[in-house]
Amino acid sequence: MVVTQVDSTSLDMITIIPSATSEINVVAFKHRAIVAAILLVFALVGLFGNALIIISVIVCRKLRTITNVLVVNLAFADFMACTFLPFQSAGLLSQTGRYPLHETVCAAVTAVLYISVCCSVHTLVAIAFVRWYVITKSIRGHQGFHTPKKIAIMVVIIWIISISFMVVPPVLGIGTLGYSEYYSICSLTDTNDLQSYYIVLQGSLVANALLLTIIFYIRILRHVLRHNKQFRDKYAVDEDKGSSSTEASSSVSAGSRPPMIKAINRKEIEITKNLFMVVCVFMLCFLATIVNFFIPGTSVFTLYSTMILLANSVVNPIIYGLKHPNFQEVFKKIICCRPVR
Repeated sequence: MVVTQVDSTSLDMITIIPSATSEINVVAFKHRAIVAAILLVFALVGLFGNALIIISVIVCRKLRTITNVLVVNLAFADFMACTFLPFQSAGLLSQTGRYPLHETVCAAVTAVLYISVCCSVHTLVAIAFVRWYVITKSIRGHQGFHTPKKIAIMVVIIWIISISFMVVPPVLGIGTLGYSEYYSICSLTDTNDLQSYYIVLQGSLVANALLLTIIFYIRILRHVLRHNKQFRDKYAVDEDKGSSSTEASSSVSAGSRPPMIKAINRKEIEITKNLFMVVCVFMLCFLATIVNFFIPGTSVFTLYSTMILLANSVVNPIIYGLKHPNFQEVFKKIICCRPVR
């Protein structure tokens, strides 16, 4: 039987579940049920979206580019995370105070989720870095860095960093992977006194990744805006020179100025929107978790912030797949069971 804890400030947040040895405070079942249902939806959507990206690159030769190596790596990491989300839902729906499966399964689920999320975050940073490098550098820079070998090395480094920082500390006793009785999820157990150091490490990694991604996209945006400004200035100079030739040509140039300026402005606005959307979605998925990492104590909001964090594995196919015209074309053919040439 579940008895509601008598506390006016947390009446709807906490329940008490009888245990074989003692009473355990847990997040109220209604909150856990909501998060469990949403995670199941995330799993279905994320598995479909990320699998679609991987299949598209495999079957379409046009998508087998060097940059898409990172996109596939991102999709694979997110696919792996979505695969284990149902195991999180199973723990959330448990009303016994224990994980319904073996404790080793919960520890493995935690390790895989931590590794995949860390890999996904740093792959986003790598994509932002490659885009900045290719866009802002010359053709020489494009050829010097944008090679299959160097991108493959980058992918290997990302996985090494993810496994090292997410698994090695618990192996050394800094935090214990398992079932959190309070939140009823596969995360860190509530018994390790050194888990705060592990939490700080996780928060630092996510915060640094967020900061680097924002920096790279802002630098891309500044470069594009500066380039378009130079183009507008050059266009204005060329137009002034042409207007001094004849009165007729001056009239034509004057008439062509508004469409050209409007086209440039539309391009700037579209680029700004896309970059702003990428940064905002990234911040939306990770900012709540970063705040929770550095705020002491336990709260039901930590459970919801974890849910938002895992949502990143679902939205990445939309951002890096559906916004790409080539991916859109291949997606439609695969969904409609049409041949992809």
